[in-house]
Amino acid sequence: MVSSTYAGFIDAGFLRAEGARALGESPRNVRLDAEAVVAWFKDVAYREASTFLRAYWYDARFDQGHDHADGQRRFFSALAQTAGIQLRLGRIVEHRPWFEPGIRDALRRTATGLGLEPSSVMEEFDRNWTFRPERRQKGVDTLVALDLVRLAGRRVFDTAVLISGDRDLAEAVRSAQELGARVVVATPDRYCVSREVIELADRVIEIDEDGLHQILPRRVPSYP
Repeated sequence: MVSSTYAGFIDAGFLRAEGARALGESPRNVRLDAEAVVAWFKDVAYREASTFLRAYWYDARFDQGHDHADGQRRFFSALAQTAGIQLRLGRIVEHRPWFEPGIRDALRRTATGLGLEPSSVMEEFDRNWTFRPERRQKGVDTLVALDLVRLAGRRVFDTAVLISGDRDLAEAVRSAQELGARVVVATPDRYCVSREVIELADRVIEIDEDGLHQILPRRVPSYP
């Protein structure tokens, strides 16, 4: 029997969010353990009588100067040094919450209706409330799609194990298959993966609860 080669393609944000949801946890309460992720891939390869090549890990970073940039940089540095992981990074872009202008306008109108000075009301509001910016990843899906098709075309792997649920990857999956690769979708829950990707996948693997507990251990609380 000719041994086949597995390569992993991991949308870290998807795995963290959906894995936590499957465990009944908040994503803020768990962390991704890179060594456990590699061990999970090696176990899949062993059970399939295949060889694990490496896992391409896709995440997003804050721009330099952001409050979280230094801590994130240390995390990514350690991650990049994990055997079996190749790190690929997009960007995190922060946006003003879409509902913030409406709330502020309603507060000003309410203050005026009550005969209060709107500016004073808004100053007091800002002292007691802060809107969290909405964060969006940019470039991650593009990197996954490009790598999936490019590496399939170079015959780097026989099977891609994709951990992502985004429908925008459907055409990349189709293209990799047309180049001769198998594409297996791995997920904490098949219902969090787009229908288009599920229908194209050569196989769907659901990551079981034990695997998720290994991959997503709870964060250790920090005390002052």
